Amino acid sequence: MGGNLIEALGFKVSSSSSLPFFCFTGGVTPKSSLCRVADNKEKMRGLKLPLSQTQRVRLQRAFEKLQSLSAKANSDASVTVADTIPVNYEDAFLKGYGTTDLNGELVATVCGVVERVNKLVYVRALRARYKPEVGDVVVGRVVEVAQKRWRLEINFSQDAVLMLSSMNMPDGIQRRRTALDELNMRSIFEENDIVCAEVRNFQHDGSLQLQARSQKYGKLEKGQLLIIDPYLVRKSKQHFHHLEQFGIDLILGRNGYIWIGEHVEARDSVVIDQAKSIEQSTVVEGINRAYTPLEMRQNICRIANAIRVLTILEMEAERRSLTTKRKR
Repeated sequence: MGGNLIEALGFKVSSSSSLPFFCFTGGVTPKSSLCRVADNKEKMRGLKLPLSQTQRVRLQRAFEKLQSLSAKANSDASVTVADTIPVNYEDAFLKGYGTTDLNGELVATVCGVVERVNKLVYVRALRARYKPEVGDVVVGRVVEVAQKRWRLEINFSQDAVLMLSSMNMPDGIQRRRTALDELNMRSIFEENDIVCAEVRNFQHDGSLQLQARSQKYGKLEKGQLLIIDPYLVRKSKQHFHHLEQFGIDLILGRNGYIWIGEHVEARDSVVIDQAKSIEQSTVVEGINRAYTPLEMRQNICRIANAIRVLTILEMEAERRSLTTKRKR
């Protein structure tokens, strides 16, 4: 069984000579639709690597480990483009996203992890658009101010909707929204404003509805918006972080939008109104405190650059996800 599994993975051990060889045979026949990746595998066919005694022992242990995990590997395997997905052809199954039928075999068309839900077999792509869930913390940009609502771009297939009734008013009083509140919507959020909110529910047409009733949600100012792949941001109990050493607030949006900005002590409307009045008085006196200090801007850029570097290195998030799938 171990030999069959190794051959399915595209490897074999050659013992034609006194010194064993570890050969890559390639498990997928290259086709025109998947020729790039498959051609690389075709070029590696027949490649032989001499193994020492220590390497041979390690290889044998790897074979035994693969044999013990073969049952689980067949159901939770990580695949790349043109890899064959093991299925039981005697039982009926449904082809899902990221799969196609090629010469009677089920082949992956994207890189990811094989998922099985009853008879449905599909590949969950690691690099894909954001798939929202209820309760997710997201950061978005206002693209339209409509009637009693704002439309936000959150890296989803559709724009999210933030209703006027789903957020706290500037005065902080819980009351019914009036026509005057609707006329003053642009004083709260306008186009290109960065807003932090929470996923509330889904509409019948597939659109997303947000809410911002807590004081930790609302308009984000004096900072930088960073966009990364959504799969790098995992759901956790805390998406709001305060870096005390630098005086910076870090908001990790589940949609891949990360906000790095100057720390805000409170989002209470009274505190905000007092801060605005102080800024207006200082502008009259010739000192504009609305600008972020140079040291603060440098700290924001340093943290943003550090996140960019970690994004390029992928923080090993993809490998951890694949390792977790294989261990299950």
